[in-house]
Amino acid sequence: EAERWAVEWDEKALAPDFVKPTFFGIPISLKECIPLEGYDTTRGFVQDIGKPSKSDSVLIQQIKHLGFIPYVQTNVPQSLLAYSCSNPVYGTTNTPGDRSRTSGGSSGGEAALLAADGSIIGIGGDVGGSIRIPCHFTGMAGIKPSSLRFSHRGNAGAVPGRPLINANEGPMTKDIQTSVDFLKEVWSNNWITENDPYVPPVVWNDEMYRKGNKFRVGYYIDDGWFTPVPAIQRAVLEAKTYLEAAGHTVVPFHPPRVPQMMRHYVRAVCVDGGQFVYNKLSSDIIDPSLYGQMLIFLVPVWIQRLLAYPVEKFFPRLANMMRAMTLSTVELRETYAEIEQYRGEVVLITPKHDIPAKLFSAVGYTALFNLLDFGAGVVNVTKVNESDEQKLRDEYPGTDLWYRTAKNACKDSGGYPVNVQVAAPPYREEIVLRLLRDIEIAVTGK
Repeated sequence: EAERWAVEWDEKALAPDFVKPTFFGIPISLKECIPLEGYDTTRGFVQDIGKPSKSDSVLIQQIKHLGFIPYVQTNVPQSLLAYSCSNPVYGTTNTPGDRSRTSGGSSGGEAALLAADGSIIGIGGDVGGSIRIPCHFTGMAGIKPSSLRFSHRGNAGAVPGRPLINANEGPMTKDIQTSVDFLKEVWSNNWITENDPYVPPVVWNDEMYRKGNKFRVGYYIDDGWFTPVPAIQRAVLEAKTYLEAAGHTVVPFHPPRVPQMMRHYVRAVCVDGGQFVYNKLSSDIIDPSLYGQMLIFLVPVWIQRLLAYPVEKFFPRLANMMRAMTLSTVELRETYAEIEQYRGEVVLITPKHDIPAKLFSAVGYTALFNLLDFGAGVVNVTKVNESDEQKLRDEYPGTDLWYRTAKNACKDSGGYPVNVQVAAPPYREEIVLRLLRDIEIAVTGK
């Protein structure tokens, strides 16, 4: 069908008055959960095979309008609420060149395809790091815009009816300049608003993006919740140096109350104590990577709360998460109020993720910006080197199960990519892109 769409564009181009759209004939890959008319959007659930989308989402309508040709759907983890990439419909996607390492999730198929040179641009989705984590694991670039710079109409999220914490679509590319070129055109006019009146008429701000702008940027290498491995810390400090060389002011910053906000994030994302996801999984073939998640959903909320007390002595972070689930509308209201209060304005350069790619996920460094509804993007800065591995062996803490898991997972990761993340408040994605581009220029020289 992609070939048929290409032929149709070629036939239109024969008309003497035809004006080629900006992205005429360029192939684009799509995360499987993005509705494309006539194709399944299973999100990895066997029960949703054979239920094709009846129409394109607004985003797909726009990219077709701009001349793109969708040519492939890419893999996702079952339920979309995982940071690996495996499901019983399509199987497992790993990092190209090393099947022992995940390409991340939930846009892991997109990242793997880009890293394998199978696509030049793809559209991913992100509700807790699902664009940024796969890009980090594979060395790609990408950005999660704030929630209302794209339309959500027609999209298939992990948990329908969830307020405040939205899954945001965004471009994933081999370099951040390609993402800039894409967004500059997509946001060049009010096409999105005209087709979805709930999207504010915010167009591309070239003055905000202009090279030479100087910004005050906060940075941190440890959020007080989970200490990143040495390679990640080094990458942030290198990015700090690059931004200072470009004329930006970079100052230390520490995000407040991260453990509390992570608990609110999990509560808001699951919204119903995990009941929707549990119901979907319990009537499906469950991917082995989700057995642990399913086990949590099987334990009643009140028992999780009770068990949190003895667990806290030995695993305080786990106990914090055990208090996250709720079925109380009062607690949900309080959570939404806390999130609204927490949202503020600051531009940050942060660790992208706690560790390079290998069989382990903790999402505090990404999910925080979904909670804040900031625009957040990533770009590659460096690769894991021998010094990083030595510091991991000698200096990285092993004081609890999570740290020991991270330490073990990152063994022998030399040569693997390390990204950094830049975030800014809603409707300031151009600032994020400017800073990412300045870092990219410093790293690549182009």
